[in-house]
Amino acid sequence: MSGFLTPPATPHIRTATASIATAVAVALSVFAAALIPGSVLYSVLTAGGVALGAASGIAALRHRGGLRLFQWLSALGGIIILLLGIVVAIAKVGASAKLATMGLMASYYLMPSAALACYIGGIGQLPAKWMAPAFMSTAGAGAAGWFSLGADTGFVRFLIVLAAAFSLIGCVLTVRECVVTQPRPVAAWLLALAALLLGAMMLYTLSIVFLPGLVWLQPTMVAWTLMAAGVCATIAGMLPRRF
Repeated sequence: MSGFLTPPATPHIRTATASIATAVAVALSVFAAALIPGSVLYSVLTAGGVALGAASGIAALRHRGGLRLFQWLSALGGIIILLLGIVVAIAKVGASAKLATMGLMASYYLMPSAALACYIGGIGQLPAKWMAPAFMSTAGAGAAGWFSLGADTGFVRFLIVLAAAFSLIGCVLTVRECVVTQPRPVAAWLLALAALLLGAMMLYTLSIVFLPGLVWLQPTMVAWTLMAAGVCATIAGMLPRRF
């Protein structure tokens, strides 16, 4: 049982990247409704990220030997997302209102859990030195974005500050790891760029709380900056030469 619960001896970076990218894409699709509603290109990109869930699920199941907990989580989350996508696609093609309602309800209840399974499974399959920076930067940013969708109260602002600061620390750790990596492959530069972009958005979030009105960015710019950070990090994890 203890072996099942421990991370895999050999990190599976591509599977981890696909799993984390799936969860990030689900989060971005939620934030897009507030930041950049009606953008077809943004919807296509987030849908492509969600489609990685199926790939991560299949890839996790293809690993030789007994699967560990994190690989099972990636596989479970990816397969659930794949099945939800199939149901929604069939409903749209067949113009079935009943099936569409069923798909909507299933997505509402199952998609968050599936995305969370992909996220935890992906973090657990990263190399040990990247687990904390990846978790801090992405989980903090996701929490800050989620809290920002709620009521504007003092307690909510406090939670936003904590989450944004947590993410910012993770971004700093990520950049530090990329800088000390020798030699620096393309993946390191891409990951550092992703961390800098995300860190800039977290600084902007903090400025809104502490210095409202000092800096103002269009919501579309925020949305595309977050998307660019996600794309850069995903490409870095998928490149043949990693670190």
